[in-house]
Amino acid sequence: MFQFKTVHKKLLIIGLATLLLEAVIVTILYKGVNAFYADLTNRMALMLTEQVKSALTPETLNFSEISRRKRRELRRLMQGFSDSDSQILQVLLIDKNHRIVLSSDPQAEGLIYRKESELKLLKTRTPQIVNRTWQGNIGILDVIYPLYRDDELIGYLRTVISVQHLQSFYRNRKPIILGASVFTFIIILLTVLFTSRIYQKSLKEINTALTQLDQSNFEFKPSVQKGDELEPVYTGLSRLFEKTADLSESFRQSEKRIQAMMKVIHEGLLIMDREMKIVTYNEYLLELLHVRKHSEIEGQLYQIFQNNPRLVEIYRRSKDPLTHTVKRILTLKLPDGATVNVQVHTMGITDHHGVSGVIFYFKNLGLIHELEQNLHRSMKYGLISQLASSIGHEIRNPLSSLAIHTEIIKNMVGKSIRDPDRLQKIHKSLHILNVEIERLQSMIDQFFNLAKSREIELSYENINDLIEETIALVQQQAYERNIRIQCQYANHVPMVKISRDKIKQVIINIILNSFDAMPEGGDLRIRTVHEDGRVKIAIQDTGLGIPEDIQQHIFEFYFTTKENGGGIGLAISRKIVEAHEGELYFESREGKGTTFYIDLPTNVN
Repeated sequence: MFQFKTVHKKLLIIGLATLLLEAVIVTILYKGVNAFYADLTNRMALMLTEQVKSALTPETLNFSEISRRKRRELRRLMQGFSDSDSQILQVLLIDKNHRIVLSSDPQAEGLIYRKESELKLLKTRTPQIVNRTWQGNIGILDVIYPLYRDDELIGYLRTVISVQHLQSFYRNRKPIILGASVFTFIIILLTVLFTSRIYQKSLKEINTALTQLDQSNFEFKPSVQKGDELEPVYTGLSRLFEKTADLSESFRQSEKRIQAMMKVIHEGLLIMDREMKIVTYNEYLLELLHVRKHSEIEGQLYQIFQNNPRLVEIYRRSKDPLTHTVKRILTLKLPDGATVNVQVHTMGITDHHGVSGVIFYFKNLGLIHELEQNLHRSMKYGLISQLASSIGHEIRNPLSSLAIHTEIIKNMVGKSIRDPDRLQKIHKSLHILNVEIERLQSMIDQFFNLAKSREIELSYENINDLIEETIALVQQQAYERNIRIQCQYANHVPMVKISRDKIKQVIINIILNSFDAMPEGGDLRIRTVHEDGRVKIAIQDTGLGIPEDIQQHIFEFYFTTKENGGGIGLAISRKIVEAHEGELYFESREGKGTTFYIDLPTNVN
């Protein structure tokens, strides 16, 4: 069941927000009315006081010497301002000594203000208005207006003004504001409820459609309400059901094909996400790692990672965006106490967010070793044994004769030729003959021992030095064939753990093949590169190139395009390089030349 906010809930939220806004507006209005009322009453009080001041002209009076006739005249004027219909309740003239000189109430005349609160009001130098209560329940404004003559304070005009009629007006407006607020609230509430009921049926239909989609019921068809505002939504849902049904079927077919492929792959496959959670695996992995299928499989796989910390290290390295692949040979400790030798090859899975997971490939080296042994045994007792008996003497005897007669010629020319330069050249040629005879004998021995499984003796070597030694062996042939050898070595190349003689044999095989590809002479460029923990040797010629139709066969045993070739040189070379956990491959364009690459790891596990 999908949970979401329906339209009526959203409308309720909008209504509540509107009410909140209305409350804020009413509050602001209420405060504004209060402020307006206060300002209005103050202005009115000040205006009335100024009218009284204009009528009495107190600035022209001498407060200490007012005549009796003038006093009666001013008192009648004050009483006229404060009659029963007036808002002014009392008018007073006060001298600067705080004595009431004249008042609309004759009984107040002659009194002196002595209270601290009253004296504080009379200290003002500007008109001051004070809210008070008159006779217990009448709201008044007490206005103190300083009087000056020639910038000298001579006294105060005090008026007491009633604001009761303004208070009555304000109180009468409060119910109107409150009633308007309640009326607005009711209108908003009814609008929300009415609008909610209009959309409720459509929302239920949409919710039902989403529920069916979540339950993978792609046969459900939402009913389209003609003329409904949500008709585009219904139409879109119908198309979504159709597309989802098609995608679901396509996904099921793809999943079946992938599962079938995973079953026939003879490599353990494990996929983990970036949080190291297991996504999927194949059955061969369970067989390889002795995982019991009737128990919790994922728990056993995690236990294997826990027992083999190098697997965790490989996983972390594979998550690094700068690391393309990781390949290691490990001996894994299994949950049942057994061990298995595997080659682990990992690759990071990337998307637009970066590395999202890691793929593990587990290759059973024990099975591979067994297959190689069977291959060796088959070759040894089949083809090799048949060839060895028939051609062994036919090859070794001529080579032995060549070696003997070469030595005889060397002794004879040493006695018969007196020219030192000529003698030196002959000796050099004879030396080359002996070297080539030894090389042929070595190749024959290697051919006869091809089926023998021998352990390679490894040592740490400098590839650059090894190439220099190899070039020295073929330099004379290069000179005679008009081939220029150029070398470019990388600096600070690390030592590589290899079989010195075997790798030298590979380099010689490739160089001699390059010589054969340049019958008219040419250039041979040899360079070394160190990158990503590997050392790469590139041997490039400017020869005839390899035709495309035979490129896929050149590493096969007994395949050759030479009239006198045996077709085992490159096959053996690749086998030697792969035994070092390396790769031997090439790039070639017919008529442009060929480049062979020998790619070796700096560490062999």
